[in-house]
Amino acid sequence: MGGRSQIVRSWIALPVALLLAVACGGGAETSGGATRTTGGTREAAPESPADPGGEPPPAESEELAGAPGSAADAGVEAGGTSTAADPTGSSGSVPGETTVTTTRGETAAAAPAEDAGGATSDPGGAVAANVHADPRGGVFTEFQRGFDRDHPFGSLEAFCFPHGEGAEPRLAPDTGIGADTITLAHIRPRIEEIVEMGFAAPVGDPTDMFDTFTRIVNERCGGVWGRKIDLRLVEVAALGVGGTDIDTLRNAACIEATEDHEAVILVNSTSFQGTAQLCVTEEHDSALITHQALPAEYVQRGGGRLLTTATTLEGNLRALAEYLISTGALEGRRVAVVASNTPGEAEATEASLVATLEAAGVDVRAFDVLDCAGTSVCFGGMAESVQRLIEEGVDVLFPTVNALSLPAYITEMVTQGFAPGDVRFYNSDFNNQGNEIVSGLIVTFGGEAAGELYDGTVLLVHGDSGRYRLPDHLPATAFDEMCMREYAENSAIGEYYDPRDPVETNKHGMVGLVCSIYRVALRGLYDAGPNPTRADIFAALENLGPVDLVSMLPGSLAPGKWTMGDSLQPVTFHYPCPFEGMGTTAGTCHVPNDYSELRVGVN
Repeated sequence: MGGRSQIVRSWIALPVALLLAVACGGGAETSGGATRTTGGTREAAPESPADPGGEPPPAESEELAGAPGSAADAGVEAGGTSTAADPTGSSGSVPGETTVTTTRGETAAAAPAEDAGGATSDPGGAVAANVHADPRGGVFTEFQRGFDRDHPFGSLEAFCFPHGEGAEPRLAPDTGIGADTITLAHIRPRIEEIVEMGFAAPVGDPTDMFDTFTRIVNERCGGVWGRKIDLRLVEVAALGVGGTDIDTLRNAACIEATEDHEAVILVNSTSFQGTAQLCVTEEHDSALITHQALPAEYVQRGGGRLLTTATTLEGNLRALAEYLISTGALEGRRVAVVASNTPGEAEATEASLVATLEAAGVDVRAFDVLDCAGTSVCFGGMAESVQRLIEEGVDVLFPTVNALSLPAYITEMVTQGFAPGDVRFYNSDFNNQGNEIVSGLIVTFGGEAAGELYDGTVLLVHGDSGRYRLPDHLPATAFDEMCMREYAENSAIGEYYDPRDPVETNKHGMVGLVCSIYRVALRGLYDAGPNPTRADIFAALENLGPVDLVSMLPGSLAPGKWTMGDSLQPVTFHYPCPFEGMGTTAGTCHVPNDYSELRVGVN
C-alpha cells in the first residue's frame, strides 16, 4: 500500500513507555493473515470465561447522579489522561497531625492520632472528619466513605506514615520475605533503545518515580512493619525484533524477576502483556499489579495475583457495546470489528464485543484478526481487511488493535479511498487507545488524512482523559496532588509537573499512576501483618476494598474481584483539537463528557 514502508520504518522505533500499551506480541494460536467472519456465516463466539470483573448488563450499570459536569477533577491516566493541580496545598485535612522529616529534609504531616476516628458508613450523613469530602459530590462522596484515611498507607496528606514494627519478632516466613527486607520488582521496557533513534517519551522517568516512593517508604516510614522494601529493576526489550518475539522476551523478564530475584510483587506502569502475566502469577506464585485492561481468562487463572487498576478486556468491550446499543447508535448500521493475534486478545474481543453485538441483533459483517508475526506491529492481512470493509459496505468500525497497528490501519483505509464521514469509529481502553498520546499517533504516523478520518471517534475509557482542558475544571484531586508533591520534594530530579501543560500533564499522570499502583502493593503488605507469607499478602490485596486510583475515580478490590476500575465514561477524539494551544504535539485531543455520563458499577 502507498506509504506503508515509511510507516513500518517509523513504528519499529516507537517507545513503549510513551505508548504504555504496545501489546501486539507473538506466539498466538490464531492463524496469520486476516481471518474473516461475516454475519450469518460465522460460528458462534466462544463462551466467555468467568469474568473476575463481574460486569453487569447495562440495566445494572448506574449513571452518576448529582455530580455536576463542571466539577471535574482532572486526572492523569498514564501518559495521556490529565489532571489540573494546585502545587501549593492539599484538599482534605487530617485531624491531630504532627510533622516528620522527608527524605530530603523537608517537613511533612505525620500520622494522626489513633483515636482520630474511622470513616462513617452512613450513606446520607455528614462526612466524618477523616473522610475526604470530594467536591464533585454524588457517587464520588459516597465512594470516599469506604476508606480508612488513618491507615499508614492510606492518607491523602503523605505517601506513608511511620507505624512501628509490630509486637512479635520479625521472621523470614516465605521466599522473598526476609526478616529485614521484602523483595518487589519493577518491570520496565527499555525505552532508551528507541529514544536514541529520535523518538521522545514524554512520561517522565518511571524508574525514578518507583525509586523515589521506595525511598520515602524505607527512610521516612521505616518500611512496612519494619521490613524495608528491596525494589529490583527488571528490564525487557521494547519491541520483538531481531529474531525473538516479544512474548518470549517478556517471559524471560518474568523468570528474572520471579526466579532470580524471588520478587513477591511485580509492579508495572508502562507495558507488560501477553503470556508473561501468567508466567508471573500462575507459574511462579507472585503478584503482578499493572494498569492495563487484561483478558478475563488471565485474571481468573492468576487466582487473585494478577491485578489491574483498569477492567478486564472483556468488561471494557462489553460495556462499550452495551453503551452504544442502549443509545441506538448502531441501529441500521453495518459493523466490523478488527483485532490482532496477540495472545488472548482476539479471543477476548470475540467473546465480549462481537458476542454482545450479535446477541442484540447488530449487523456484524466482519471480524478480522491481523497477524503480528511475533512483533509489536500487526500488518498481516491489513490490506485485505480494509478491502473487506468496502465489499461489505461497513459504516461502523471497532478497531481493537494496538497503538502501533491502528495508525497503519487508518492509513490503509485512506489509501483505499475512505473519506471522513464514511465510517464511524468506536473504541475503548483496550490496548490503551483511551490514552491521548496513543491516539495522537494516528496523526503522528498516519498524517492529517488519517486524523481527519478518525475525528469524532467515541471511546469508553476508565480514566479522566482530557478533562484538564475544560474551562471550569477543579484543581487536582487530593490523591493526585499528594503524589505529585511527594515525588517533587523527594526525587533527585526535583521537578513539579504542571498538569495544565499539554506536555507535562503526561509526566504528572505517570507520577499518579506509579503512586497508585505502589500504594495498592504497600497496603496489601501492611494488612498482611508483621510476618506474612505470600498467601497472606495475596489474601490481603484482594480484601483492600476501595483503592485510590488516578483522579480518585471509583475503584476497589474484593475476593474474586481483581480488576479495580469501577467506572467508565465516554470521551471523543478530535483532530484538530478544538482547544487552541492545548492539543497534544500531534494536534489531537480527547474531550470528555460531563460526569453525568459516568457509568459506575461496570466492574
